[in-house]
Amino acid sequence: MTIEEVAKAMRVGQKTVYRWISAGKLPAAKVGYKTFRVFESDLIRFLRSHMTGGKGGR
Repeated sequence: MTIEEVAKAMRVGQKTVYRWISAGKLPAAKVGYKTFRVFESDLIRFLRSHMTGGKGGR
């Protein structure tokens, strides 16, 4: 997924996605000079690790 696609799916700004990547919270592959791609499986893992209450993380 592109940064733009991740941002839209998460309903956050692209800068937020870049911050997560820079902080090592969201794995991403660097493609070319400035382009990143995020695997959908990594985004799902990220979401699960940040769930609150209930059965988050399962």
